[in-house]
Amino acid sequence: MVDWEAARAFTFEACAEVFDYTLCRLQPRRRGLTANHVAGDDPSRLAFEFKGTIDLEPPSDRIPRHFSVDTGVKSGTVSYDAVLTALVTSWPYQPDRNDYVVDVAAGVTWTIVAKEQDGTARPAWYLSRA
Repeated sequence: MVDWEAARAFTFEACAEVFDYTLCRLQPRRRGLTANHVAGDDPSRLAFEFKGTIDLEPPSDRIPRHFSVDTGVKSGTVSYDAVLTALVTSWPYQPDRNDYVVDVAAGVTWTIVAKEQDGTARPAWYLSRA
């Protein structure tokens, strides 16, 4: 009998080896004490490096940041600067909105602004330049 979970895990690992070639660092952030305080690094979660895929031309998607209280207003299409995907099975924690992702080789810092989870071990995070 085929162990489908093992086959699925193997497929994720094989795809990660092929597609995930960008060395990134996840830098957790926390909000300031109030809206007037500056956000900063979160010392309760350690930064870590991982390999992921950053696509610089993500399609416009309908992931609204905030729903309008007016039922007559439809949330429009939101555009992002990039999208990140990565295999997260070995990550110590999942990133939060406003955490930084640093492309180590390019020296570019991105802010996580939205997440799309499809039930696999490869979620997508929508990014904006920090």
